Amino acid sequence: MYGFIGFFLFFSLNQLNAAEFKVMSFNTLCDVCSNEKFDSFSERKKVIRKIIENEKADLYSLQEVRSGSQFKSFFKNFKNYEFIFWENFLFSYADPALAINKKRFEVLEKGQFWLGPNDGKFTVGWKYALPRQAQWVKLKDKTNQTEFIFIGSHFDNRVENMIGSAKMVNKFIKDKKLPVIFAADTNCTVDFEGYSLLTSEDLENTFNKKFMYKNMESKKEGKKLCYLRKGKFFPDCRVDHILYSKDGPWKVSDWSINSYKDEKAINYPSDHRPITATLTY
Repeated sequence: MYGFIGFFLFFSLNQLNAAEFKVMSFNTLCDVCSNEKFDSFSERKKVIRKIIENEKADLYSLQEVRSGSQFKSFFKNFKNYEFIFWENFLFSYADPALAINKKRFEVLEKGQFWLGPNDGKFTVGWKYALPRQAQWVKLKDKTNQTEFIFIGSHFDNRVENMIGSAKMVNKFIKDKKLPVIFAADTNCTVDFEGYSLLTSEDLENTFNKKFMYKNMESKKEGKKLCYLRKGKFFPDCRVDHILYSKDGPWKVSDWSINSYKDEKAINYPSDHRPITATLTY
């Protein structure tokens, strides 16, 4: 009898754990962006890798990664992950790039579209800027067969491009007609029109102060958690967001911001702090 009860409890706990998964979004600061305020990329890379490995997320969306090989180097100790980024026979462009835990999710379809007035084809935006894109993948959750879309992106910081990008993402979501998780550096604080467009219809934010303060060492961390060009104190300065479908199958069971900094480092490994959200069925 005790053996049966033990087996039942073990099975129930495994099912409970299987019902949740973690999503991470992280702008890693490009390898040529380092200056006297930051350590060299070779040093930052070690810390970025440590953060990624310690979070143990199931879905990753990274931004400002230069190439597919650089992206894969962040995950060199990971097994059973599929890496998704734009590439052709000449080079790869991994801003953004996605990593998918294949033990948990089956990749059914994948693609991308460029953010600009060219119907998803290559463009430099509505206002001239670096080329921006959205990378997406259609997934099946192996625990319950739920199908959904995971999207990563990095919006340009020009207002016209932020607004246009938000509209394109919204249209893509409506066309796919599946639940969505969107993890990105949008360059939009919550008072920007681009953010309002993203959250006006299909998507809502996983962010919750209750979870944030639970995971913070101190509420006084507010200033150092910010990407300072977007604001002085967290959470008002948030531009990195993990959004999910309002009518989707998930609830948010946790949200956190990672403020890890190597003791010997000049600064954080990036000008952005990585964020994670745990979603539960």
